[in-house]
Amino acid sequence: MSVAGVLLTWLNIKNASCGNDTDKPLGIDEACFSVVNTNDHAVELYSIVSECYVCNGIPQANLSANSNTSLIIPTRYPMHVYYVDKTEYCHTTFSFVQYGHYGWNITDRSCSSIYTLAEPVNPYLPILMTLIVLATCAILGTLARVLTVKCRALLQRKFLRETENSQNDREWLQPANLAEPLVMVSKTKNRMHVIDAFRGITILLMVFVNNGGGSYRIFQHSPWNGLTIADLVLPWFAWIMGLTLSMSLHTQFRVTVPRTKIILKTVRRMMILILLGLVINSIKTPPIKHLRFPGILQLLAISYCICVILEVLFAQTQRNYHFGRLMFLQDILNNWIQWLIILTIVAIHTLITFLLPVPNCPTGYLGPGGYHLYGKYANCTGGAAGYIDRFIFGNHIYNNTHNPVYGPVLPHDPEGMMNTMSAILFVYFGVQAYKIVISHPQNKAMLFRWLLWSFTLGIIAGILSNFSKEEGVIPVNKNMMSLSFVLATSSLAFFIYAILWFVIMHRQFWTGAPFIYAGANSIFIYVGHYLTMDLFPWYWEVNSVPTHSSVLAMNLWSTTLWGIIAYGLYKKNIIITV
Repeated sequence: MSVAGVLLTWLNIKNASCGNDTDKPLGIDEACFSVVNTNDHAVELYSIVSECYVCNGIPQANLSANSNTSLIIPTRYPMHVYYVDKTEYCHTTFSFVQYGHYGWNITDRSCSSIYTLAEPVNPYLPILMTLIVLATCAILGTLARVLTVKCRALLQRKFLRETENSQNDREWLQPANLAEPLVMVSKTKNRMHVIDAFRGITILLMVFVNNGGGSYRIFQHSPWNGLTIADLVLPWFAWIMGLTLSMSLHTQFRVTVPRTKIILKTVRRMMILILLGLVINSIKTPPIKHLRFPGILQLLAISYCICVILEVLFAQTQRNYHFGRLMFLQDILNNWIQWLIILTIVAIHTLITFLLPVPNCPTGYLGPGGYHLYGKYANCTGGAAGYIDRFIFGNHIYNNTHNPVYGPVLPHDPEGMMNTMSAILFVYFGVQAYKIVISHPQNKAMLFRWLLWSFTLGIIAGILSNFSKEEGVIPVNKNMMSLSFVLATSSLAFFIYAILWFVIMHRQFWTGAPFIYAGANSIFIYVGHYLTMDLFPWYWEVNSVPTHSSVLAMNLWSTTLWGIIAYGLYKKNIIITV
């Protein structure tokens, strides 16, 4: 394909259409499927998204005798199709691609393979082009930075040579002729770039995902079990929150800030975050009557507060040094009481999940309800976690009752009470990451332990999920924040942080820019992007029929604009916190 062709594909100037219906172009992740029924009687076409685990087919169309019927079908997941003529025939799974036109011939108790009538457009070309542009900008920016540093060094050496040969310059540089230097206090100068970089990556990814993520599946949350890029955002933010709270408390303990004052300040911050979360929830929901009580900020605030209180009550101001074999574990042994309480919370969460009786549902059910398991447990969405949230909050939870894969389901809140219990473990893994810094401050020792934690948590998560999507005892599931999900995402957090530390702090290959700017004002950006999500200049209507390209361009623009705002605040030495 030529460069011009690739650019036109990225822009998606014209959508494809299905059959003769040219007035209705295909939308995002849609294709045309023409089924030819050569039987002299009608048959019924069934389909089911292959992502749906152990599900029955759903009737899609009645195919009349000797007909050619064109249907618009979704392409986000592979589709399983078959037809019924007294019994089921021709079970076929096929990966349809956006804007493609496909055909299928049905004959007496048999069928052809699904064939292509019109070639599809690769929906991932816009992402590829975006990555190429970003990589080019990063390379050019790095080259410009290196050249700037070298030029400054050359100019500085030239200036020093000139001043050495000038008697007047030497006299001007005498201390007696110098005025007292001004001491500038900067909020941004002494910040740890590795922390701000990780937090900045997370918050900008969150802005991109919340705005739509280009409507790509990889930037959407998993329908139920599984893991996508969008599922990593909240766990990583909670993890880095735990690391920063541990660092902050360590500093406050050193200057003997009263522990009661720390707790009161933490409770105040928790209340502010909960209030901001309720404000965000009220943007698109009628107040009070259906106001959603749980939310991301609420979950972060409560889990943060609990971990702070644990540290304030039980953290040791003076380190105990363990020798011999115990020296390797001193970062854990110094906090054994906190870990005992955290593991008790995890045990309680697990026991409730698998033992709490739920009316008309099997004990220990972890599925989405709806079509799952042939629809036998359609009204059991979320098992014990969903039941608790619906019982306590009533209508004041996330009221999405249609799952894109499993169909009609009961309301289930991904930031409900049980999920908040899981989030405590996210945060405390971040606390543990900084405990390693305190107990083993050498670079190699820190990196080794972060990577060891990453490997260990990843293996345990794999064992719990049987290294599969559906078959494990505890599948990886963001919607329920299952234990395997917490361990898997925390494993990745330890790994990413170790890499960033090596690149930014240890080897100093990278400053962390431009992510450090967003990381310094993460809460402000999070709240701000929700309040301005549908407003100009962050958003405007591009065309009546959106495409991956148009949505991706808009989402990238919104994310970039917030990055520019963060940069301006950083350069003005403005840090907005709660």
